[in-house]
Amino acid sequence: MILVDTSVIVAWLDRNHPQHAVCAAAVEEWAEKDQVAVSSVTVAELAAGGRTREAIEEDLREFHRLDLNSDDAWRAGIAFRQYRRKDNDDPVLPDFFIRAQAATRNLRHLTNDRRRRAMWQDVDFVFPN
Repeated sequence: MILVDTSVIVAWLDRNHPQHAVCAAAVEEWAEKDQVAVSSVTVAELAAGGRTREAIEEDLREFHRLDLNSDDAWRAGIAFRQYRRKDNDDPVLPDFFIRAQAATRNLRHLTNDRRRRAMWQDVDFVFPN
């Protein structure tokens, strides 16, 4: 199973996004190789972006859903706290939730977001070509 990040999903859904073609190809490639999954956090981010529940359900119908659990949340919170202490850019907590899910469940993580990878040495990051 590979956990697909919101950054890839947004580009995949938006034909006008500069990364649409590479993200669409990456999603298709991974769907042929393995089960693709999205986090419940991605569903929240898409809803916050104005998509309807029906549209989200339709768009993500081929993806397995991973709900955030306590282990994921704990790992995300610890990493977020450590990162903020370093006085870096303003991190976004949802990014930490999704990466924590990849870490705690030992999943590959397909993402466009190359920031803050040093916090996640145990995550196997995959980037669209």
